[in-house]
Amino acid sequence: MDKKTAQELIEKTFNNAFSEEQFTVFAKNLLNDLEDKDNRYSGNLIWDDYKEHINTYKRIGKYIDPDGEALDVLIVEIKSVTKLERARTALRNFVIKHLSKFEKDYALVAFYSKEDNGNDWRFSFIKLEYRSELDEEKGKVKTKKEFTPAKRYSFLVGKYEKAHTAKNQLLPLLQNISNNPTIEELEAAFSIEKVTDEFFNQYKDLYIKLYEHFENDNKVKAAINDAGIDNARFTKKLLGQIVFLYFLQKKGWLGVAQNARWGTGKKRFVQELFEQAQNQKINFFKDKLQYLFYEALAKERDNVNSYYKRFDCRIPFLNGGLFEADYNWQEANISIPSTLFRNEEKNKAGDVGTGILDVFDRYNFTIKEDEPLDKEVAVDPEMLGKVFENMLDITERKSKGAFYTPREIVHYMCQESLIHYLDNALEGKVEKEDIEVFIREGHFALENDERVANKGETKTYQYQLPESIRKNADLIDQKLSSIKICDPAIGSGAFPVGLLHELVNAMLVLKPHLSYDYLTEKLKGFGFTHRESISDSRYIYRLKRHIIQESIYGVDIDSSAIDIARLRLWLSLVVDEDDLDPIETLPNLDYKIVCGNSLIGLPETAMKSYEVEAELEKLKEKFYGITDEKEKKALRQQINTKIRELLDSAEQFAGYTIDFDFKLFFSEVWREKAGFDVVIGNPPYDVYEGKKSDEIPTIKKIDIYDIAKSGKLNAYKLFLAKSIKILNKGGIFNQIFQNSFLGDNSAKLLRKHFLTEQKIIRIDSFPERDDLNKRVFVSAKMSVCILFSQNKKSSEYDFPLFVWSERWMETSYSSIFSNTELLAFDKESYVIPSVSQPEKDILNKVSKLKRFGSAVNCYQGEINLSTNKSIIVQEPNSNTMPLIKGAGVQKWYLPEKMSQGVVEYLIHNEYLGQNKGEKSTHFNFPRIVMQGITGVDEKHRIKSTVLEKGFFCGHSINYISLKDVSDLLAKYYLSILNSEFSNWFFKRFSTNSNVNSYEIHNLPLPTYSANLLPLSIVASYLLNNKKRINEVIFNFYEHLINSIVYELVFPEEIKSAGKEILKHLGDLKPITDDMSEEKKLAIIQSEFERLYDPNHPVRFAIETLDSVEEVRIIKEALK
Repeated sequence: MDKKTAQELIEKTFNNAFSEEQFTVFAKNLLNDLEDKDNRYSGNLIWDDYKEHINTYKRIGKYIDPDGEALDVLIVEIKSVTKLERARTALRNFVIKHLSKFEKDYALVAFYSKEDNGNDWRFSFIKLEYRSELDEEKGKVKTKKEFTPAKRYSFLVGKYEKAHTAKNQLLPLLQNISNNPTIEELEAAFSIEKVTDEFFNQYKDLYIKLYEHFENDNKVKAAINDAGIDNARFTKKLLGQIVFLYFLQKKGWLGVAQNARWGTGKKRFVQELFEQAQNQKINFFKDKLQYLFYEALAKERDNVNSYYKRFDCRIPFLNGGLFEADYNWQEANISIPSTLFRNEEKNKAGDVGTGILDVFDRYNFTIKEDEPLDKEVAVDPEMLGKVFENMLDITERKSKGAFYTPREIVHYMCQESLIHYLDNALEGKVEKEDIEVFIREGHFALENDERVANKGETKTYQYQLPESIRKNADLIDQKLSSIKICDPAIGSGAFPVGLLHELVNAMLVLKPHLSYDYLTEKLKGFGFTHRESISDSRYIYRLKRHIIQESIYGVDIDSSAIDIARLRLWLSLVVDEDDLDPIETLPNLDYKIVCGNSLIGLPETAMKSYEVEAELEKLKEKFYGITDEKEKKALRQQINTKIRELLDSAEQFAGYTIDFDFKLFFSEVWREKAGFDVVIGNPPYDVYEGKKSDEIPTIKKIDIYDIAKSGKLNAYKLFLAKSIKILNKGGIFNQIFQNSFLGDNSAKLLRKHFLTEQKIIRIDSFPERDDLNKRVFVSAKMSVCILFSQNKKSSEYDFPLFVWSERWMETSYSSIFSNTELLAFDKESYVIPSVSQPEKDILNKVSKLKRFGSAVNCYQGEINLSTNKSIIVQEPNSNTMPLIKGAGVQKWYLPEKMSQGVVEYLIHNEYLGQNKGEKSTHFNFPRIVMQGITGVDEKHRIKSTVLEKGFFCGHSINYISLKDVSDLLAKYYLSILNSEFSNWFFKRFSTNSNVNSYEIHNLPLPTYSANLLPLSIVASYLLNNKKRINEVIFNFYEHLINSIVYELVFPEEIKSAGKEILKHLGDLKPITDDMSEEKKLAIIQSEFERLYDPNHPVRFAIETLDSVEEVRIIKEALK
């Protein structure tokens, strides 16, 4: 199908009210070989569970994709538009039941309602989810259906929606008439990530245009500078305000007729205001938007129905601060050209219009928050958070090392936080396994359990929620209602908003099981007097408002981030405010989500003023709900003055600037709970040397950061140290940060503190950093981990480590560690190795071996290539000696021809004249040298060889001096370093691309004996010259070295398996320096032919060595 015809088909199908005939035409063109079906179901043919939601449904076709996967195409008529929007779980479960009946795994479904003549409908892709698990008895992988068995992805379509996204993503499938689409291609067409990326790129372009316009407009610059705000924040907030308008008009809250109800407003109110401004030849921003922002939405009006005379319609007074003017808008005389809102320019994709309204009009906006199993392919509040966080990256955020956390990871971390919190708070009254089912899967049981609660249990319908949860529902709800949560680097608010949703879901699951008296008291606290009249949306709204007021706290140093986090919390309230009239005002979050430096607060020894704190708590509680503009301004000033007086007093004592303190700003948390129950987040990862070096002296004055000061100061380590200090006793720490925490020497004190002073609950490691489709942060080439711990000291405990292949957490290996064995594995650095359970058992075996550091010292190359640049030259002369860099070192050899400038020349007399230390003499002796940096995914991490005397080493090399080391011992050390065993050990303990000296020191060094001569001889073969040795021969001798090292490390296991090698190498012929190259090569060749004979026991042992379990485990781990 040609592009134009395909576009017209999409527009005709999705830009209009639902038509069965048109949808069928579309389905047949999308799925070329769709098999017609005409199965209709209604009345008693609809399953009882779904009769309240569904009138009829029809199966119009069956499709088999090229891979043999089967899919049904369905049309489902819903009873009401409300059901279409709110009964998402029920609709998804209905299709699951259909798929189970017809033994299918996939469906394309049109959901519509006759209530609005099908004007708004959904086009959904639904797939059953399966997971694989190991059958330990049979040793085979089997597939098991999940308890949460399906995901739904939907396009919002219809008369009032835009088909831009559907057109972009479905067009390629319609155009390809020669091939049938695969299920995988159909699922990809419903990708929300594509929409996010596209929307972000266009949003970024809008920001840049608007920012540049303001930069070049002196009036605007003067107005916002006078208000103490910068252009970047002003621009971001303005775009955020306009986006918020799109959500409001989606709800029908803008342009409501004077006597009409909320929800009946104009869906294109903002666009119509623009058209009015154009017709009236006035400026849209100056004469329309500013009045909408700073008057209609921001100021309380005396009339009952929020009528706004200027626009002749109802406009809700929202409060909260989003539409509170930061500048004197009535006198600033700020105008924005109409072309920045609408124009006829084409973007890169060929779409006409690059203005703000042009771009926003192309996308579907949905007020429903994203759920992991039900995603609308549209701009939702969660996507907006990602867009906003990425916007921070354009200016300030990059310098802070902050990255947006994927929604899957946020969802996982929020759920796990609540599981661990409840496990602690319930004090053993409920099994942890039951808590896990409740938090992870409880919302799937809600519909069923509500029915059972109302009608009683039957053979068909029984409670799905664990009995212990139902029996303790009051207690669990009480614990969830009183939880205190903080994100000390809140960014766009992803974690607090995520926890808000999880708390609401959990308390909704509990509601059918709450006792009458408890629920009655709870509802009274929410302001309800008649429990029968409470709708789900009103209950959810009250829950959210309570949680935001009582449970959620956040801080960020970036004022734009604070604007965004507050906006997202306000949006989450607006989502569920459906049947409230008058519309409730938004809460003021100035003292809940705070702009400040989380790391630098009041000294621990600072005097407390409990009377002032108590007064502040009362004032803050009053401020949360205040709506009068003048009263709010006066109260804010009163609170800020009192806080500032306390901070000023502390600054004189501390000797550094303080703009925030947790115990002062959030004193009620310490009064009630002595700290937070949960501290969660994604702290920034920037290094302080450089742009933030001026803060280093202050940080070093603060004692709590002593455990984070080793190595360069990194913000993530400081945030970890601070976060555990603001937890209450037993509180849960849960953050995602650099994976180097597990092994880097600079984190060893922090690691030791968590192992010994905290109780680690679980660690999830994500080592992938190169594949942007798998790594956690798409925009950052970084390995990360998630750490869960409890603020509780325990002398000995166990915890699991999971190492995941990708961010979706589908493929992993794991092990169980005790803190004491980790301290024994590595007594110097306390590394947490990334190993599977069988590998960990091997570590336990080899932990008793000596370490390299007990026999030799490993040094970094003596020549700093940066600071000594002036005495390094490209060509040799009588005053120079060769200087080798890391790239010049390979495993067993130095290349004959060096590339990348790996050999340069040092004016050695100048260097030696300035440097008299021990390392400056090491060029006089042979050395074992190794690359100082190797890729984390490289097959071989340790690449070492022998460097003869007379060379200097750049600092990209590590080395072991062979002064006073025998040739036999030198080749023994080299063989161990280059062995497969050491490569495995190093990879499991390393978390970055550096090959550090301390990591070499930690390598196991098996006991050597008189049998080292054969090892030394084989090493000589490999060192001779790789270029002159046949590759097959070279590889054989490498395998021989590996096998000998395995025998040295696991002597009993090798002997027991009959795979000994050393005893068969007593007659191995050595090569010596006085031999000719031809003689050496002849010996190497002849010994290879002898040992490689299929009947020789050495070859047999090498080829069957993986029958030894320890060897097999290591080899499989390295694949």
